Amino acid sequence: MKKRGFLIILLVIILFLNEVSASYISGNIYISETGSSRFNLKSDISLNIANLEFNNSKISGSTNLLTSKTKEIWTFELALPKYDSTFIDIHFPSSLKSIIKIEGKDYLLDIDKKTITLLNSDSNFKISYTLEENADYSWLIYLFFLIILICVYLLYKKSRRKKEHLEHIMPIINGNEQKIIEILMKSPLRQKEIRKTLNIPKASFSRYLLNLEKKKLIIREGEGKNKVVRLK
Repeated sequence: MKKRGFLIILLVIILFLNEVSASYISGNIYISETGSSRFNLKSDISLNIANLEFNNSKISGSTNLLTSKTKEIWTFELALPKYDSTFIDIHFPSSLKSIIKIEGKDYLLDIDKKTITLLNSDSNFKISYTLEENADYSWLIYLFFLIILICVYLLYKKSRRKKEHLEHIMPIINGNEQKIIEILMKSPLRQKEIRKTLNIPKASFSRYLLNLEKKKLIIREGEGKNKVVRLK
């Protein structure tokens, strides 16, 4: 009777020790579009992966060591120690396009949520997948600057042609008419402002403007004293 009781106690102790020593790992791994893997796991055993920290039964940090890319195909590979309990959600980028191949066992795939749940750590887990290509709009920036350069060039050519035209007609107009043209080359002005600046008698000034209009060098816009004069 005593021997049987001893065996029962010994069995209970063994079961208790097994329960206490049982290893576990659970939590989330987030894979970015650039291949970086961010860990947020709870475990009693470190994974010994570079750049990951193990503190207070938590595994955290990011690493690029678990992913590789060949042409358009990405590959993620995770080697886990043997755990008695495994429950890891691996989250793929929202741009996940297709899964090419999965190596491993005891996993659940949720294609809508783009998540795979690992339930076993007996073997390495490996998955190959592709991502949707992000549209490249960088060419729009170059196009924008090209349009600006073309506009600046056209404005320069227009300004240059106008200047050459004025230089060509300068010899056929008198001195005061040349002064009026030179003022208007800076900006359009009201008639009275031009006359006041040049201090030309009113009658003579009207004649100069009329001559310039006949030669199609200026345009007068508006009514009365507020007429604005500009180069044509």
